[in-house]
Amino acid sequence: MSEWNVLKALDTFHATATGLDGIPAWLLRLDAPVFALPLAQLLNLFVSTSTIPAQWKQASISPVPKTACPTEHYDFRPLSITPVLSRVSERLIVRHFLYPAFLSPPSSLTFFDQYAFRPTGSTTASLVSILASVTGLLASNNYVVVALDFSRAFDTAFNPAYEDGAARSPRHCL
Repeated sequence: MSEWNVLKALDTFHATATGLDGIPAWLLRLDAPVFALPLAQLLNLFVSTSTIPAQWKQASISPVPKTACPTEHYDFRPLSITPVLSRVSERLIVRHFLYPAFLSPPSSLTFFDQYAFRPTGSTTASLVSILASVTGLLASNNYVVVALDFSRAFDTAFNPAYEDGAARSPRHCL
């Protein structure tokens, strides 16, 4: 990745929560010209050695209520806050390595049914594809069986500190 790519990514990075490393996004954006070259060199080293620093893999996970008055642990969704440098790096790697691979894949690979991590991928596109497949199968078959496995789709990290209910309930729900 070039210094220019990193500079552009840092300069357009939106204000966001600070991760466990304590480096705020506004500092990286404000001093993007200073950080661009060293960060580009680090990212190129990480890509060439297929490594990521352990500090960039750590996250702070906080429960966020899904309902107005949560009462059970499943009324929360996890909010994972990773270091800002990790998020910038992820954005750069996806934009410069994954998107080009999906847009012009090698002939030995097909991504016709891949919807995640694509510039045009979405859950809507995935559902339209499933609907088109089922409709096509119903044209020549009396029955179509669709099996969906959601067992891991909604896994959450439960924090026992919120077990008593008082810490997680908004005041108006008490």
